[in-house]
Amino acid sequence: MHPTSMDLSRPCILILGGENTDTQNWAHNYCISIAKALHFNGIKEGLDIYSVYYKLSDRDSGLDRLNLFRKFRGTQNLIDYGNGLTMTDITYMGQSYPLSNVYPNYIYDIFNFAFIPRLFKCDNPMSPKEIKENFRKMIVFTHCHGAYVLRMIEDYMIQESNRLTPSREDMYDIQKSILTINHAPFAPLEQCKFSAVSFTSASDTQLNYYNELSYHMRKSPNKFKPAFFGQKFGNVMITSRIKEDITKEHSQVGLSGDPRDEHTLTENGKILFATERNALLEGTRAMLANKPIPTIPNLVSAPDHYFDFYDFKSRGLKICKDLGIKTR
Repeated sequence: MHPTSMDLSRPCILILGGENTDTQNWAHNYCISIAKALHFNGIKEGLDIYSVYYKLSDRDSGLDRLNLFRKFRGTQNLIDYGNGLTMTDITYMGQSYPLSNVYPNYIYDIFNFAFIPRLFKCDNPMSPKEIKENFRKMIVFTHCHGAYVLRMIEDYMIQESNRLTPSREDMYDIQKSILTINHAPFAPLEQCKFSAVSFTSASDTQLNYYNELSYHMRKSPNKFKPAFFGQKFGNVMITSRIKEDITKEHSQVGLSGDPRDEHTLTENGKILFATERNALLEGTRAMLANKPIPTIPNLVSAPDHYFDFYDFKSRGLKICKDLGIKTR
C-alpha cells in the first residue's frame, strides 16, 4: 500500500528507517517490526503505522550526515573525534559540499506528507493549540539514517517557523509535543527540539558519533553496562554489545521481546531492548489515551528486568565522572 495522505483523525506511528530503505519492501519490513512489537505486547488496534522509503538520487547520505555533525560540533571536534577524519577531508567537504539550508528532496517529501497536513487546514495555518493536538497523534520511530532525516525536518520547521506558525517560540513548543524514539541513531542527538529518547550499542561499528562520549565508549565498549546519559547528550541509553552475532549489532530486530526473534540478544541487549520497548509501548498508550507524553523516567525503564531509570542514570553519571566528561 502506498497512501497519498494520512488519516489525521487516527493516531499513528511514522517510521524513518535507515538509508537502505529505498524500496516499498524495505519500508514494509519496518512496519512489520513495529506492528509485531505492539501486537506482541498487547496493542493490537486503534492506530496506523507508516514507513517511508527514500529516493536518494545522487545524494551522498554519508556526507549529508557528516555535514550535520559539522554544523552541530564544528571542524575541530570532527578532527578530534571523527574516526580518522583529517583537515584535508574537512577542506574537501567544505569546498564540494558546503553547509546550506538546502535539504535533500526526500526531506521535503516526508515533511509535506506527514507534517504539513498537521500544520495547515485548507492552506490556512492552524492555531498552535490545534497543531499540538495533531502532533500528539503521531509518534516518530527512527533507525540509523532516520535520525538524520528527523533532525533535518526539525531544522526545516524552525527555519520556516514564521511561515508555519505565529512565532519561532510557538514552533519550539509545538516540536516538544512530538515524541521520537530513535534506535541506533546516526545523527547528533544533543539540542533536539523534539521530545526525543534514543537507544544504542557502544559496539555498533556502523555508527560514528563524532563526540567525546561516544569516542570513549567505542574505545572500550565492553566495559559499559546499560547506562542513561541525559539531556546534554540527547537522552540516550547506551550499553555494550547487544547481539550474540556482532554482524547484527546495528539491527532493530529484538524490539518486540518475542523470544523467537532471529537475532539472539546478550543480557545487555535484553535490557536495552526492554527499555526501548517500554518507551514505545508507554508512548503509544499515552497517545491512544490522549494523555501527555510520559516523562523520561517512565519511558526509560525496564520493569521486566527490575531496573528503573534512576539506576541507569546513576550509572551514566558515574561513567562520565570516571571518564572526566562534564555532564552539564
